[in-house]
Amino acid sequence: MTDVGLRTGGVVLAGGFSSRMGRCKALLEIAGSSALDRVVSSMRHADVEDLIVVSGFHHKEIEKEATGCGVRTVFNDRFEEGMLSSVKTGVKALPDDLDAFFLLPVDIPLVRPATLREMKKSFLSKPGLEAVFPAFLGQRGHPPLIRGDLIPDILKWEGPMGLRGFLEQHEASSLTLETPDEGTVTEMDTVEEYQELRSLAIRRDVPTERECLAFWEILSTPQEVREHSQVVGEVAVRLARLVKDTVQVDPEDLKAAALLHDMARTLRHHADVAADMLELWGFAGTADLVRYHMELPEDEPLLSGRSLLYLADKLTSGSRAVDLREKKKLIEEKFSSDPEALEAALLRLQRAEMIAGNFDKVSGEELEAALTDL
Repeated sequence: MTDVGLRTGGVVLAGGFSSRMGRCKALLEIAGSSALDRVVSSMRHADVEDLIVVSGFHHKEIEKEATGCGVRTVFNDRFEEGMLSSVKTGVKALPDDLDAFFLLPVDIPLVRPATLREMKKSFLSKPGLEAVFPAFLGQRGHPPLIRGDLIPDILKWEGPMGLRGFLEQHEASSLTLETPDEGTVTEMDTVEEYQELRSLAIRRDVPTERECLAFWEILSTPQEVREHSQVVGEVAVRLARLVKDTVQVDPEDLKAAALLHDMARTLRHHADVAADMLELWGFAGTADLVRYHMELPEDEPLLSGRSLLYLADKLTSGSRAVDLREKKKLIEEKFSSDPEALEAALLRLQRAEMIAGNFDKVSGEELEAALTDL
């Protein structure tokens, strides 16, 4: 079994009443798509080959939507008995030769394809695993990835707590994978939760603050680096807002990049390590900013998202904002016994001074005055 050859299926559970929502959750609009379409799309982007949608109370509407998504449906005629009946209906319809399958309720529609791909890698990394669970900041989420040869046992299961009770019987051969994916724990049972989820869905290409925290936790980013990054974020956002009419950069994306620019600080080539990790999880724009926070391309404009993050980093020492004159003194003290490192650091500072000079002209405000209260 290889990563490429791992055959996975997916069961999307959409057989419930949606009683607390008052509408069919599978059809709810989320950033231009239905909840069902988002779930199907995520699985397809993770190379999940065999997809089954389980319908129930709203079967006519769901079957029509599933047809539009190009996926097969099966009807659970015992949907009134609860979720386990839909689980059994779904897994029974899967091919017999699957290596593993995902099981995802349709009301958890923001799971990233990267999460599913990383779960597949984890499944392959440890022979004998029977289930892999994603987690976010220590909280287990959805979907589990379950070994295919457990399907006969699931079909026979009549124990307490439904599928959860069944999976607890296999805890010793399960793995929990920490992810920076808030979507794994974000569901929509109520109208209020649906509105919150819609807000989150609009910007899935930028890490949320909680996802930034999850990256820190996964990489064991030291506390002093986290505090430094928070100040860099405050400085970067301030700079971006002062030149917003000239520089097309999203302050929220810049803030996320600032929070994560040093997340791999304890590793060699930390900028590239962090950027590669962000790209893997679907944050290409944030990754681009992070990759160049140490060294800008020679032809980089004096004012851009990259250069603003670069400047914000140079305007911060530890967990406090400083001006460039003070930063120069600190650099000279730090590298006083290493002439080569001192020369490189001063060259980077000269680049920051050029950016700062252009910032003053464009913003109409002196840089020091702009940062006095930080």
